[in-house]
Amino acid sequence: MKLKLLHIIPFVFILLFFSCDDLNEQLLPPSGNYIYRTFWARDFQNGSHYQLTAELLAEGHYCNVWVERGSGAGLTAARRVANAYDTVVYQAIMDSFAVRRDFTVDGVEIVARNTMELADWMGDGDGKLAILILKIRDGHRPGINDTMVAGYFWSGNLFQFDPDDMALRFSNESDMIYIAVNPQAPFGSMESNVTIAHEMQHMMNFVTSYALREAYMDTWIDEGLSSAAEWAIAGSRLRGHAAWYNQDISGMIQRGNNFFVWDNHRSNPLAIIDDYATVYLFFQWLRLQAGSSRIYYDIISSPNSNFRAVTNAMNGMVPGRGYSNWDHLLRTWLAANYINAPTGPYGYMDDSVLRNIKATMVPMGIASVNLAPGEGVYSFTSHGFSLPAVEENIKYASVSLGSPWLSDSLIIPGGALLSFNANTNTRGRTEPGRTGGATVSLDAGATNGAGTQTDSLARYLPRGPFPISANDMLNRHGHQTFSNFRSIIRVIGDE
Repeated sequence: MKLKLLHIIPFVFILLFFSCDDLNEQLLPPSGNYIYRTFWARDFQNGSHYQLTAELLAEGHYCNVWVERGSGAGLTAARRVANAYDTVVYQAIMDSFAVRRDFTVDGVEIVARNTMELADWMGDGDGKLAILILKIRDGHRPGINDTMVAGYFWSGNLFQFDPDDMALRFSNESDMIYIAVNPQAPFGSMESNVTIAHEMQHMMNFVTSYALREAYMDTWIDEGLSSAAEWAIAGSRLRGHAAWYNQDISGMIQRGNNFFVWDNHRSNPLAIIDDYATVYLFFQWLRLQAGSSRIYYDIISSPNSNFRAVTNAMNGMVPGRGYSNWDHLLRTWLAANYINAPTGPYGYMDDSVLRNIKATMVPMGIASVNLAPGEGVYSFTSHGFSLPAVEENIKYASVSLGSPWLSDSLIIPGGALLSFNANTNTRGRTEPGRTGGATVSLDAGATNGAGTQTDSLARYLPRGPFPISANDMLNRHGHQTFSNFRSIIRVIGDE
């Protein structure tokens, strides 16, 4: 039998005075009532939890917006967030990611009819998402090479406060997300809305996993879907990920770094941004090849929590292409980043932004590169070079900028070598992959691979601080990440 979690109504303080913490204003809430509440939040520098006091400054149709006292945000900011969530974010994300079905307890009591209602039922049951605007303590320093936490979702808030549990003693017992005060992303702007959408997807993904799966989705899939949520809000205006990929600021993309094994190059402080850039590209390629953003719903609603959620969804929407095989799907996407043909599987379907993607090459003279699962590199081939044989999980293909686009058996003259690790285990070991062995460029045609063409995306290269996830920031500072509550009994769904 499934047990329903108990809920405690959050205690609020009704005070007879008003906050003077607004940055450029001292406007009263329209009702004249001043509702305050204490929230738990996380300090990402030292890993501790702390309490703050926030004021309810805006009430939307789908959300309540709380603002930390002393954060520099005020009534106007809260209203902009509430309006943006109600009119821009909510429906766009629901359309792509919401699982709409009856969620029941004991197979009888219907407690929710979609995943946001389910999150609310697990949280405070007030029918609205709580959005807390605050100064997030992430220790970021202003500058191009720094990182920050722009917002976060913590699943622990959806569970009952438990003083004896190391994690749940900090539960706010509320369906909520945290959004940072960020001068680079004014509230109500596209950048701010993208952050809200990103965190909303994380919440929806968690409750979907909690209700329908036996495990929570691999990090790269969850982050990929949140990157797709960003696209649902910004569309073609979102160019920073593509610009980052082309410029390879970390210098690690040319050596294979990508999303599949998340945050596995921590010695390079910018390598984590590669993960966000490449997972965005991969999930955009999935959408463009599938011909519909429906692919995102099929992934988030999958009974699988690993790569099979993606391969099954893709094979269902594009049958007969071999996409049920991760090896084939990965190889095709990696080839697309080098070839980028205007039509067909080896490109981004002439998308107005992504048609400018240009894969970077392994530096000349490097004979092999250590590749983690999912990673792939491109290299020029020397005269007389033959396609290497498969070595455990390392596989090879010859790619070119003209027909034939790809070969698994022969080197295509004037092409390049694609070497990749097809291991599906995100915890699998790193393995050496051979490169083409060229010491000078023998391929006058591979201008996109050599990076000699003018990069039309360069002016869209994002400047720091770069947003990363709360767990990535905790990892950076050497602290324990958020628990995903795998051990807590599921209380919803069918017997």
